[in-house]
Amino acid sequence: MVNAGWQLRMKRHIERLISTNRRYPVSKVEKELLALGFVELGADQIAVAFEHRIMELYLEILLDDEGKIHSYFIVSFEEKEKRRRKYRW
Repeated sequence: MVNAGWQLRMKRHIERLISTNRRYPVSKVEKELLALGFVELGADQIAVAFEHRIMELYLEILLDDEGKIHSYFIVSFEEKEKRRRKYRW
């Protein structure tokens, strides 16, 4: 399990990086993400997905019609797994 403090610092760093580069092509932040240790999982015309296995973070960047950053979400692997589980009674 990763240190929660380190994970939080990385999330905040990514939030600042993306918020300052909103409305720019994703390629502008992609190099920085790769340098930070993120690995691209896949991409299509509307989204690009990354994960950082050491920090256990999943990042998805949603794109607008022009391929520029529209929005994003970043969650820990634990949060992602909770979202995938079906709610049981």
